[in-house]
Amino acid sequence: MPTIIRPERKYQTVVDAIRGAISRGEFAYGEALPPERILIERFGVSRSSLREAFSVLELLGLIESHRGRGHFVRSPHAFTGSEPVPLEGASVLELMEARRILDPAIASEAARKASPSDMTKIRRVLSVTRACLDDVTARAENDFEFHLTMAKATQNFIFVNIVRMEFNLIMATHKQIYGNLEDKGAFVAEHEELYEAITMHDAERASGAASLHIDRIYRALIGAYAMSAQQ
Repeated sequence: MPTIIRPERKYQTVVDAIRGAISRGEFAYGEALPPERILIERFGVSRSSLREAFSVLELLGLIESHRGRGHFVRSPHAFTGSEPVPLEGASVLELMEARRILDPAIASEAARKASPSDMTKIRRVLSVTRACLDDVTARAENDFEFHLTMAKATQNFIFVNIVRMEFNLIMATHKQIYGNLEDKGAFVAEHEELYEAITMHDAERASGAASLHIDRIYRALIGAYAMSAQQ
């Protein structure tokens, strides 16, 4: 019998199931997923819900689609429970360049749509962040939680999965990245400014705060990598 899935969660349930199957080794790197008709029957979903799930899995870097051939497992590392591949310095900067475009849009949308519950969750993350600034790993994890909670406030699953993808890459190299970001006071102050903009539902202010936050990080990393190259 097909699994009964709540309508509003159909695509996400399929995403979680396929991601888990890849993690368990049921689908190997380069292997094709079962045909759409088999997956539709297996999960009890419509073709549109299945294709929505495929879009998320592609966004996460787990699969790639080939017209006329099907969907194939793309990466043995992306969100499968395996350790992701650490980024080189140039790749870190490329990721930050992408965040300079994406993060202001996410912050702006969060300011428009955040509920009181979302604001409470962001405030809790800030409280934890302040208490463990000296621990590089904890700071990275709290940074991830802050941006993920903000993305969830947008009520847009694409933004949520973009943040997960960004930080999957960041966490693989977090000691190098956060070790080069020594201005902990600015780190907290910028997160607090984002939080305040969201609580005021000020989309323009939130977008501007996100831009300043990522620009400072980007410049700091450029300086750190340039200095390292000279040594």
